[in-house]
Amino acid sequence: MKMDAGKKSREALARGLALQMAESFRKLTPFIERHTGMVCPHCPKICCANKHGTPEEDDFIFYRALGMAAKPADGAPDEVCSLLGSRGCELPRWQRPFRCTWYFCLPLLESMRGDSGREYRAFVAGLARLVELRNRLITLK
Repeated sequence: MKMDAGKKSREALARGLALQMAESFRKLTPFIERHTGMVCPHCPKICCANKHGTPEEDDFIFYRALGMAAKPADGAPDEVCSLLGSRGCELPRWQRPFRCTWYFCLPLLESMRGDSGREYRAFVAGLARLVELRNRLITLK
């Protein structure tokens, strides 16, 4: 019986952490999308590749905690991501593989840093919080 209670407790903790992560993604998305909307359409090279849209084991831990299935990209690793539509990624930011959603090229970083100091600092703090939550989730065993 103790094992079942311990497992249920870990599952509940994992779900709680995953829900907090999803909320953190939701809060950070407008800032990121404002800048990707300014930078990405004018970029000569598309960074979004299938290899970045393929979830890793740590991503599956997050998806399982939320009771959802992953939607991986299809195609050759170096091809433009199959999930990239005419208006950006077809997946909400919180449903994307972590490495996909947190890749910031130099022009994008410069755009973000050039925003108001208050908004940029809030973004950096929010990102640090998200990484902390993710690390706590993936170390639950």
